Amino acid sequence: MIGSKFIDGSGERGSLTIFTAIMVLILMTLMVVYATRVSVFETKDSGNEVRQKQAFQVAEAAVDQGIMYFQSNVARILSNRENVFPDGTAFTGDGWFVTGKSRWSACTDTNVALADHPCGGDVPSPVGSFFYDDPDTDSGVDSLPVNQTGFPTGTTARLTAVMCFVGLDNPGAGTCAGVPLSVEEEVDASLVITLLAYGYSDCTNTASPSTCSSMATVAMPVSNYKKLAGSPAVPLVTKSVFPPQGSAEIVGNPNGGGVGVPLSVWLNENASCGPTSTITGSGTWQTCEMEEWYHTNDAPEGVACTDNNCLCGPGGNDTKYFLSWNKAGDTHIGIDIVSDTNFPCDLFDTYFGVPDSLYQQIKSTAQLLPDCSSLDTQSNGLIWISGSDCNISSGKVVGSLNAPVILVSATTQTTFNSGASVFGVVYIFDGEESAAQLTATGSATIYGAVIVDAAIEKLLGNFQVVYNEEVIASAAGVAGLGSLNGGWRDFGLPGITW
Repeated sequence: MIGSKFIDGSGERGSLTIFTAIMVLILMTLMVVYATRVSVFETKDSGNEVRQKQAFQVAEAAVDQGIMYFQSNVARILSNRENVFPDGTAFTGDGWFVTGKSRWSACTDTNVALADHPCGGDVPSPVGSFFYDDPDTDSGVDSLPVNQTGFPTGTTARLTAVMCFVGLDNPGAGTCAGVPLSVEEEVDASLVITLLAYGYSDCTNTASPSTCSSMATVAMPVSNYKKLAGSPAVPLVTKSVFPPQGSAEIVGNPNGGGVGVPLSVWLNENASCGPTSTITGSGTWQTCEMEEWYHTNDAPEGVACTDNNCLCGPGGNDTKYFLSWNKAGDTHIGIDIVSDTNFPCDLFDTYFGVPDSLYQQIKSTAQLLPDCSSLDTQSNGLIWISGSDCNISSGKVVGSLNAPVILVSATTQTTFNSGASVFGVVYIFDGEESAAQLTATGSATIYGAVIVDAAIEKLLGNFQVVYNEEVIASAAGVAGLGSLNGGWRDFGLPGITW
């Protein structure tokens, strides 16, 4: 058409397409950048979480090791006795309160107020408590041993502890009770140990926590408890037949029935508990007091007979030295032998504090062995034997005066051979083997007490049970450690500079 102009819009549409493409590209770039940043953040966050979990896990591992460490040294934790505890080869171990060698240092008004001291922190320890300080170092704070084998690469842990003796006679006083000063006070002591664990991860040098990028803390309080709920007051307790075939000597508790009233044997006369222990004329046996058996007014320092001539009376034949006896058809039953019509049918509950049907609760806290072949003078604490046989060989000594055993034999046959000696409490248990029985084939001696929750087959030779209050007190006080409800925390620990 003449005088008109044709306008083509394709150029404008092309410009719009390019603009849209650029905008989409910009948006996609922003999304990629955002996604990358989110990914990097999540990666860092995940890495931090992994490092934090590693630090927390090694701290908990340190707590577990600390409980085991205290458990294995439980007789020494409270003691100030020197060179009396088994150390694996001899008796050169010291108590942890021995002067000049103490592993415990006192919490004072000064260090309780410090935020970087074991006694301080957000929840400071009461004045009168103690913190663990290894005497081999001059450092005011030293860690408990932690075996880091198996820890993830670049992780480490430190562990210390604070201990308070619980003054049950003055609760709520805000202070801890005094340190035990005698064996009796040691075994009766109640305490709380708070383990303070510090876990570190992502360390360039595990010997220096300052090179680590992540830390976690755990506090775990534990308290002690006795393995024996009831200490034997009588050297021989049996729900089985007494006396058995063979011979025996029982050295009684001089104050078992009250001051000056000796007790030697506690027998079952409760018909509801099954066959009773009616005293018969079989066997050759006698009971006497400590002075007659040792032939002196005082027991030797190490308790064990030292002259190889310890008998109830001169030569073992003069009945004027006996409390009760059956010799050559002549039987006399004195007040030291108690036939009890109210005898407890569940001896396990009487002495361990749980019914025999729940014996696994006690067994789970014991050292478990398949037989008695490995027992020796270094054996101590609660030991549980399961299987067919517990044979204490001739001349073997098990346990010691200061570190006795609580030996639970749940085997079919428990045998003490000639010359064998045991320091502690022997418990013959038929809860795993219903036909469990006790046999002695020679002059075996138990210094402490024997509880026969099974059958006595025969006592050949001269089986001797010698009551000793110190041995039984130490055995009963062999303590376990249990956690306290509500005491665990992962905050408020002192900021210790290791």
